[in-house]
Amino acid sequence: MFLFLQCLILFIKMSSNRVETEKVATWFIYAAIINTILSLLYVTVFLLPDTIGNGHIPPSGDLFSLSTAVAMFPGTWLLIAFFVHVFVGILGMAGWAGVYFISSRVMNKQTTNKLLARGHLVITALGVYVTTTFFSLAGFIGGRAMLPETACVVLVDQCMGAGAAIVQTLIKFTVIPTGVGMGLALTGTAIGIINVLITLRQQQ
Repeated sequence: MFLFLQCLILFIKMSSNRVETEKVATWFIYAAIINTILSLLYVTVFLLPDTIGNGHIPPSGDLFSLSTAVAMFPGTWLLIAFFVHVFVGILGMAGWAGVYFISSRVMNKQTTNKLLARGHLVITALGVYVTTTFFSLAGFIGGRAMLPETACVVLVDQCMGAGAAIVQTLIKFTVIPTGVGMGLALTGTAIGIINVLITLRQQQ
């Protein structure tokens, strides 16, 4: 295993495909901005009034009854998905942008490995999106399934006052993809750490 890692690091060092470190920082800033917009869209779904579905004014709740669903497990996965998106998808991306920017301006490392930088960004972002998507699905489907039919305005057939056994059956398809998403996010982070360490050690 150690020999494999040594060979991998040697291969990476031999790669001549470079990119400006400050440009990589810009990539991560763009990713943070995009994820911020996505988070606003996510919150908007929670804020849609139920007047769209039942015509009652003033509204008595939200369109998808999520404010009620998130109050109980597994509906809370919706909130967990949001926090993961904020802390990893937004703050995490902004943090990595800062690391690359400091590497360029303070440590005077003007270039970095392009392959690793792209892999870092793409794999981390993909991991975040996969994880939060399936967290959200588990919360949306499972949380609403536990609500009685009378508590829902739209997609009423999904609200059935189900017990824990039925809910677990409904959301079990989200378990493996969520794990895969977490693995991708961790892999992307590891690639980023390796890339930064190699960049700081290289003579430029």
